[in-house]
Parts: sequence; structure tokens; C-alpha cells
Amino acid sequence: MARFFFYNNRKPRKFNYKPILFDPDEEARKERIQKRIISVKREMGVLSEEEVKEKKDYKTEFVSQTKHLKKRHERVEEGRNSFFTNNGLLILIVLILIAVFFFWLLR
Repeated sequence: MARFFFYNNRKPRKFNYKPILFDPDEEARKERIQKRIISVKREMGVLSEEEVKEKKDYKTEFVSQTKHLKKRHERVEEGRNSFFTNNGLLILIVLILIAVFFFWLLR
């Protein structure tokens, strides 16, 4: 039985999925051509203001619509966080060590 296990150990089949309708090279080529067309139209002045605008970044749009995320984003940009949020674990460990020290001292 042991020989059978060691000598006939089959390898798992590899995942070899080839998408039929998606070609990444073709997609990249189409995107490059589209960017080039937009830049040429922009240079010629054919595009209007609405067409010149790039796609919106949905993350910034979502953050601007929620109050708590907007406040957090502003705090991060300003670089100010409260002392306790940055060093909360350190403060907790120091308080536990002080409590253990006094408890051991009074014993």
C-alpha cells in the first residue's frame, strides 16, 4: 500500500482557463487608441467641456457623500490624530504594568 501511494501520486490538474471573448492585448490597444483620439480632439478644440472631463473617481465621490468618512479623510489629510488613537495599545500596556507593579508591591 505504501509503494502504491508514493509511486502513483497523481498531480492535481492545472487551472487552464482561456477566456473566449476577452483579449487583454486588444483591450489595451483599444484604450490607447481611444486616449490618442481624445488627445488629438482636445488639441484641435473639437471636444466640449463635458467630453473633456475624465471619468469620476467613485471613491472620492462616496467619501464626499458620507459625514464620518469625510471627517476621517480631512483628519488624515491634515495629519492630526488624537494621541490616544495612535498610542492606545501602548498606554493600555503601561497602565497594566503599573497596576501589576503596585499590586505586587502591596502584597
